[in-house]
Amino acid sequence: MAAIEKVQPTLRTNRLELVPFGPEHREHTMKLDMDPKVMKHVAFGRPFTEDEAIQVHTWLMNCANLVPGFGTWAGYAQGEFVGWWILGPVPKKDNPEKFLTDRTEYGFRVSPKFWGQGYAKEGAREMIRHAFEDLGLVEVIGETMTVNSASRAVMAACGLRHVDTFFNTYPTPPPGIEEGEVRYSITRDEWCTKQDIRAPQGSVRLRWSPSTALYKLYCYLLKVLR
Repeated sequence: MAAIEKVQPTLRTNRLELVPFGPEHREHTMKLDMDPKVMKHVAFGRPFTEDEAIQVHTWLMNCANLVPGFGTWAGYAQGEFVGWWILGPVPKKDNPEKFLTDRTEYGFRVSPKFWGQGYAKEGAREMIRHAFEDLGLVEVIGETMTVNSASRAVMAACGLRHVDTFFNTYPTPPPGIEEGEVRYSITRDEWCTKQDIRAPQGSVRLRWSPSTALYKLYCYLLKVLR
């Protein structure tokens, strides 16, 4: 299935409005990147410096230019910034300067104020839905440190499976990295079989776009023929 969306749309869940990332979000992302609690299991295991945080924000914006439809979204709940979610590019093994166009790596950072309220999972599920249903990708992966139990729980709750544990060497290793890092994955077919495409009795019938209707039919046939 070829990619359908060429630019980032605004996405919505029950509680979140996910808007395409821009320069106006830099203050929020820098605050996250410079928070010791947020960065405990990220990168160096320490808060970023101001320069490092600016570089991260620039990369989050620029990743939307690497593969059509990919990018970062800033999430808001009732007008308040909650965090960001990303569908990032996966470099090709034979040429890291080029990127795969049929799969993505998702990630997120959520403000501590909203921890434990299900926002990380809610935004992540919408990223995965968008990747498969709107963009037609074949796989979504996620990576984190083995000791990052909260991030691993979100991936598992979104249907991703633990597929690999690996070990890298870093110049400034973060605490806990000695236990390695983990990779989780879910394919489009796996995601599709988990979806309940039958509307409950008495529910409002939605008007789907032609592309979404075709995808729903694909999911239905996948379930029936297995």
